[in-house]
Amino acid sequence: MIRRMLFTCASLFLMLALHSAAKADGITFLGPDPCFPAGVGRGCGSDRSPHVLSLQNHTIEEGSVGRDANGDVRTGDWLRGSNTQTVSLTDIGTTTASNVRIYFDINDPLGQTRNSVTLESLVLTAYNSAGTAVFSAALVGAPLDLQQLGNGQGHSDYVFGLDADAAARLQAAIAANNGDIRLGLSARITAAEGGPDSFFIGSTQSPAAVPEPATMLLLGTGLAGAAADFRRRRKASKQ
Repeated sequence: MIRRMLFTCASLFLMLALHSAAKADGITFLGPDPCFPAGVGRGCGSDRSPHVLSLQNHTIEEGSVGRDANGDVRTGDWLRGSNTQTVSLTDIGTTTASNVRIYFDINDPLGQTRNSVTLESLVLTAYNSAGTAVFSAALVGAPLDLQQLGNGQGHSDYVFGLDADAAARLQAAIAANNGDIRLGLSARITAAEGGPDSFFIGSTQSPAAVPEPATMLLLGTGLAGAAADFRRRRKASKQ
């Protein structure tokens, strides 16, 4: 009897563990995406996406940028300068959590072949105005072996987003803090060849297309022609 109860308990524990492991709640890999960070090229999303974390080391790169009551807190192999900073929702151009995107720019020296780096971990954290963490999500399916697609800095190679559960949690944190949050990242990369390897955060939103002057002229000419043709047909029908 005791043996059967122990077996039943063990089975239930295993089922709960498997259920928890199968439930995705975090950052998901979306695939290649040549987005340009702030200040470089065409930009991406509704605005150019600002750099958040740049790491530089050989073989292993590990670091983070977070927040406390005094401002940004940086740790590890972060690259000195303005490329490691938390960003606000205004900076990335969205208040909708499901629109948030994390871009990854691999920038290691290229030889005869394009070697891969391994993204061991990636964590997105949101902080309120007091510097307290109010949301956190980690990369689902890590580690990922990712090959450098381009050469040099200035564009991302890959993009990540939030799954539905993580997006719902972040949206709740945004609402609870009236949108006044800042986003930071931590990451660990192995098989790096010196970097710098960078992450920047943006959104999927894009600005409404503004017609070029020539397009507007053609559109106006076409409408004028159509109106004149309509008047001629109407006049002919009355005769």
